[in-house]
Amino acid sequence: MKKWIFILAALAMTLSGCMKDSLEKGLNRKEWLIGSWYEHYDPTVFSFDGASVVTFSADGAALWHTASFLGEGSSSDQEYRYTYEKGVLTLVSGTETEAYEVIFLSKDEMAWQRVGTTYSRGSWASDYKHFLRSKD
Repeated sequence: MKKWIFILAALAMTLSGCMKDSLEKGLNRKEWLIGSWYEHYDPTVFSFDGASVVTFSADGAALWHTASFLGEGSSSDQEYRYTYEKGVLTLVSGTETEAYEVIFLSKDEMAWQRVGTTYSRGSWASDYKHFLRSKD
């Protein structure tokens, strides 16, 4: 009986350690946002017809650069202030506010879903966004 109690206690400690590690490596790591990220999707499933790079600064500023490969190839830069609390990334530019639930965040990859929407392939690049960290 003591052997089973010991095994169950060891299993419980192992599982709680794994859960703690996943929290420490995941969504509560605001500092992992800092830097440049480019929007990226699996090209066999979704064709993204431009380039989109967002750069987060430690001071709460963000710059989003977009470029279209269609037509004349226009590009634009949009400045934001951002907050990241409880897994929600909020971007504010002037009177416009966008809020995204960060559904995945690591040092090299992240994914967002616009608050109030549900995931579907048809919403890629509008409600659902996937990024890889820029290596520059």
